[in-house]
Amino acid sequence: MVRIGVSEVVLRTSWYDRLCGWYGEVLRQPPTLDLTPEANRGTDDPDLPTRMAFFDLPSEFPYTQRIAVFECLDVGSTERRSVGLHHIQLRFPDHESLFDAYRRLKPLGIIPAETDNHGIATSFYYRDPDYNRVELSALNFATLADVRAYTTTDRFRRKPEGEPIDVEELIRRRESGERYADMLTPSW
Repeated sequence: MVRIGVSEVVLRTSWYDRLCGWYGEVLRQPPTLDLTPEANRGTDDPDLPTRMAFFDLPSEFPYTQRIAVFECLDVGSTERRSVGLHHIQLRFPDHESLFDAYRRLKPLGIIPAETDNHGIATSFYYRDPDYNRVELSALNFATLADVRAYTTTDRFRRKPEGEPIDVEELIRRRESGERYADMLTPSW
């Protein structure tokens, strides 16, 4: 049986400083990572975060645990994809397990609404029956040191949300002998 862990709870807010301050006090630590994605500056898209803070919690790699705060415009709007809770992330131990879950869920009609390579991790975003976003993900790096090093790169700081991916194409390439890690781990 594959071990799956709750990896991340992401909160959306219009009151970024207030919420970060509150979590900083409660967790007794500053954010592990606090950034303003360059690609999202000046956006009028209410679903793109203009600032992001990640509070890492004690955990055992690769099962990272964190609370994240995303500053987004007009959080209360009913036109948004999500309000308040941005998403829940469930972490798989490796790419093989993540893609196996995709193959298992697809025949049941459980299809991701979005699939991305964030650089740090590969993620499939699903909607639960109440329309909450649930992210199934696997890290793209073998060590925590590599993950942290990647977060300091210009590539990550410019566009931390990464790029969309074609899951079926990646599966075809894997079946032809390529490794997921070779296809998904960024080089910098």
